[in-house]
Amino acid sequence: MCGVNAPSETYDVCIAILVRDAGGLLPRLLDAVFSQRTLRRFEVLAIDSGSSDGSLDVLRRDGVRLIEIPRDTFDWGRTRDFAYGQSSAPIMVNLSQDAIPMRTDWLDNLIRPLEDPGMGVSCGSSVPDPDRAFPQFPWERNGYFYFTREIRAFVSRYGRGLSFANSAVPRRVWEQFRFDEQPTGEDFQFQRKLHGAGLGIAFPDDAPVLHHHHYTIGALWRRCRNEGYALKRLGCSYSEWDLFMDLASPRKYIQWLREIRYNRLHTAADFLFPVVRPLAVYMGSRFTWKPIWY
Repeated sequence: MCGVNAPSETYDVCIAILVRDAGGLLPRLLDAVFSQRTLRRFEVLAIDSGSSDGSLDVLRRDGVRLIEIPRDTFDWGRTRDFAYGQSSAPIMVNLSQDAIPMRTDWLDNLIRPLEDPGMGVSCGSSVPDPDRAFPQFPWERNGYFYFTREIRAFVSRYGRGLSFANSAVPRRVWEQFRFDEQPTGEDFQFQRKLHGAGLGIAFPDDAPVLHHHHYTIGALWRRCRNEGYALKRLGCSYSEWDLFMDLASPRKYIQWLREIRYNRLHTAADFLFPVVRPLAVYMGSRFTWKPIWY
């Protein structure tokens, strides 16, 4: 097991976590990270953008290297770039504040694919957390969350979507491409750059994290609107025709009926998702100039 924040400041890996009001999952996340069985020397770096829920106390108590920034300066691309610049480690790991490593060999398994010089990122999977206080959103569980046409356009151009909830990037790759200002969707922005340079993305199946969501109708609307806004900035806009085609497509309604039959829809967000997502994406793509934190 590696010593974290040991006297020497030379690390093999920096695990960077962007934090704001992480809640009760943060201690579990840190316990899982510090329990990694690895010979790699790693540090944990948290960039906090205005937590007021006790997250700062947890980070300080567990010996994380903490940097605080003003809430109104946060930007997903700019802040992640800032985090990378605070370390000299040759490997940077991105971990969402609510993504809990599932195995004690998670770190080594996540990094191993980067031994191939043709790989620009390694992206681990997310699986539902049985101990989370809320169930997984049914439209994530059944694979229909990203049914809209702007996402399909992105995947057709650049391949399977990258997620910085659980991923590792070689420093040499970041130094070549960096993160631009991106109010949301900085992982897709980075993926587009890698694609242009012919670098691959590895998706190891042995580096999972426990990570799932449950939405109120408001949170669902904001997330989908933000995604529409982000994809427009990346060249995958969402037109009135896209909106019409997605609302008219029958496949998701067939799935909707199946979910009702098995009593798996319980909240307004569960029931209204097939309509809320395309409408919110359209609003984000056409009429939004600034995302909302959700």
